[in-house]
Amino acid sequence: MEKISKFLKKISEENGYHFFVYEKTGEIWISGYKNSTKFDLVVKPFQKHQVKLIYETPDERRVALFLNKVDAYKRLKKIFTQEEPQNSEEAVQSV
Repeated sequence: MEKISKFLKKISEENGYHFFVYEKTGEIWISGYKNSTKFDLVVKPFQKHQVKLIYETPDERRVALFLNKVDAYKRLKKIFTQEEPQNSEEAVQSV
């Protein structure tokens, strides 16, 4: 969970998100705006090595349970490092 915590803290500092760790349970909370939409993210340790992610926007709530911390870290990295597609070549290929 330390690797996940460091990654999320770094992302929070770069993007101005609110970051909070609840020491008693080890939960990590992030809140902010992504693509002009308010979101909340909760990362909870669940049982021995499992991790539960809850990603909420005003329109939807997504919950995912990962069997290990590595998979949870990969998903978080994918969520926060998505880049906008290049307009030139990718747009031509899709037509």
